[in-house]
Amino acid sequence: MKKWQVYVMVISIFVHLAASRAESIFDRERKVEITNKLGGGLTLTLHCKSKDDDLGVQTFAPDSSWSFKFSPAVFKTTLFFCNFKWGGESHWFDIYDDNRDGDGRDFPCYLCRWNINRSHPCRADTNRFVKQCYDWNK
Repeated sequence: MKKWQVYVMVISIFVHLAASRAESIFDRERKVEITNKLGGGLTLTLHCKSKDDDLGVQTFAPDSSWSFKFSPAVFKTTLFFCNFKWGGESHWFDIYDDNRDGDGRDFPCYLCRWNINRSHPCRADTNRFVKQCYDWNK
């Protein structure tokens, strides 16, 4: 094999590896799953959106779930926020925030499971033993 052929082969392998690495960087799909844990037979109505997407109004029964998928922005600015309503109450919460849930954070999530309780939303990821609860947005 000639020297230039070796160079071409090495460059081809490098380009292939770089392209496969870039694909894994940009293809970081997330799934958010929200479960109604209000108790008392209460139906949960929610409306989730980001600055680019409106996911519409969803209504679901106790202990049932709803989910959505998305790919976070490359520059770690993705934010999905939801309005939760039940029994005359209404609360807002940032259900996915790259500053809290994204890569490089203490507890990044790829499948972000949330239990919605009356007092607060709680992350209920299967890869963690301790559930993390948060205050509603003010």
